[in-house]
Amino acid sequence: MDASGQTKRQLRVAGEPSAKRTKDSVQTKTRTETDLELLVFGADEEDASGRLFSKLGREQGSESPASSDNENDEDDEDDDSDDNEDSGEAPLFFVDTERDQQQVESESEAESEDAPSEADEPAAWEDDDMQDATVALKSKARLRKLRTEEDEDSVSGDVYEERLRRQFEKINPVPKWAASDDSDRVGSDLLQTSAPLVSRTHVQLPSSSIDIARVRNANQAAVSQSAVQSVQFHPSASVLLTAGLDKTLRLFEVDGKENQKIQSIYFKDLPITSAQFIRGGHEIVASGRRGWYYAVDVEHASVTRINGVPGRPLKSLEFMRTSTDGDRMAFMGNAGQIHLVSTRTKQFVHTLPMNGVVRDVEFTNDGNYLWSTGLDNHVYQWDLRQNQCVSRWHDPTVFRPTCLAISQDATYYASGDHAGVVNIYDARAMREEAQDSTFFNVRPFKAVSNLTTAVHGLRFNHSAEILAVYSRKKKDQLKLVHLPSATVFSNWPGSNSHLGHVQCVDFSPKSGFMAVGNDAGKALLYRLQHYPTY
Repeated sequence: MDASGQTKRQLRVAGEPSAKRTKDSVQTKTRTETDLELLVFGADEEDASGRLFSKLGREQGSESPASSDNENDEDDEDDDSDDNEDSGEAPLFFVDTERDQQQVESESEAESEDAPSEADEPAAWEDDDMQDATVALKSKARLRKLRTEEDEDSVSGDVYEERLRRQFEKINPVPKWAASDDSDRVGSDLLQTSAPLVSRTHVQLPSSSIDIARVRNANQAAVSQSAVQSVQFHPSASVLLTAGLDKTLRLFEVDGKENQKIQSIYFKDLPITSAQFIRGGHEIVASGRRGWYYAVDVEHASVTRINGVPGRPLKSLEFMRTSTDGDRMAFMGNAGQIHLVSTRTKQFVHTLPMNGVVRDVEFTNDGNYLWSTGLDNHVYQWDLRQNQCVSRWHDPTVFRPTCLAISQDATYYASGDHAGVVNIYDARAMREEAQDSTFFNVRPFKAVSNLTTAVHGLRFNHSAEILAVYSRKKKDQLKLVHLPSATVFSNWPGSNSHLGHVQCVDFSPKSGFMAVGNDAGKALLYRLQHYPTY
């Protein structure tokens, strides 16, 4: 054998132990991983731990110099057989179901004895500490409504909790569909008829008392820094407008709970005395004791200043009335003049002349007619399509009229005077008189004299069932008149209503809410429970 062949054979023989050691190391790593996996994932503890410790013993024994080649060969064979077994069909994990059944049952019985039953567990909203607590009702104004007696000072915690629940249920009553117990019967009744699911029958408002509840102030998120001169609900959205002498116009989302502020606009040169929606609520106009006014585009959030009435140099535009859905605005001027302006173009349209000093004007709901009253006790009805007076009447019972109002359906007409008397007229009877003559005398079918100072404002609700009358001279001078009985609700306002000096009043489109602006910069909000919708 030549030298090169002998060298190759020596290298091959010398390399065999290293290859074998490499194989052993790989096999040992595989066995370690396999054993750990079986031990971690729930293999039989005795089997897995025994195999692991026996392997460790073999590794320690292999390091001893007394081990022979034969023993190594036998170990290699055992290792190979173990590898084949481990690398066969051993699962990565399995569910341990080999626990002692008795031990499981004993543990479950012990847990069931320690855990309290559902009947013994208190409700999550029950607090034992509330029984020991004492709540003062006189210290906070918002808690005084929870008193049952005027001299009641404090109550226990559980009584306080119960009264809060009653107050919440009073403001938010349970709907009829939720209060029904026999749901299967109700569902079967609905399927047996083709009538509309929603009843359109209107229940008349009781005349004895009104169900009204105070809720969170409409402008709680941003109280005005001056008296609130104007409040008005949006004709279709749940939005309320407030404005005052602090030169700020604010919009709030009305829900009776949060009443979050939507937007506020500050006019640096205009203390606002009148602000109203026009063009179906798409625009707002704000005026004051200045020769100019502002128009706010609600959709595009743009503000435009209009320099008065074109061609009519008016120094003050504070007396402004608008038609929500019509195409006219009216500014009251001197010498009985009423200046009409287009709501779309803001251009002058026409001047309506009266014989005496104009005191107040009011548009009908359709925007086709304008009613006006003056110090001579004459009331004019103007047809805006022809810009001429179609009828005029005189009421000798009125002493210096101050304001007037017309119901949305033109059924009733009301006027207030300096003596605090509110005269209510049946407009249907007045139309019959107007057919015979363009000028006639009228008599009210009811005179309400519950106010002691001059009447400054009148407002009908949407169904002409409520007439709100108020005066700014004294505190809490606000009354609600029921129609058609023309009686004043005796249960509201009460001694604890705290209205302040009322400046303005408005009803929501469906009379679900009533807003009251006062001299403290607050827009008080009330929920009328008789009307289910906004």
